[in-house]
Amino acid sequence: MNVTIEIPEERAKLYQAQAEARGLTMEHWLLEVANEHTPIRPVVHLQDSDPKEWARQFRIWADSHDLNIPVLSDEAMSLDSIYPD
Repeated sequence: MNVTIEIPEERAKLYQAQAEARGLTMEHWLLEVANEHTPIRPVVHLQDSDPKEWARQFRIWADSHDLNIPVLSDEAMSLDSIYPD
């Protein structure tokens, strides 16, 4: 769904600065803010929902993560590094 909202110029500059500080586009930053203020229904409910609703909720959850966090190397995620003995 696309939503268009009018934001006063001074607020838009503030939001843009906040987004840039997090390495996000304003669109993704605003989505994060909206997600922080919107309760997500528990997983138990999703087990009873239709697959499209489950996928939608999963996408909301996945999109809420910071894409700038570095991924661990294969070695760091190996069982040998987790359980050295």
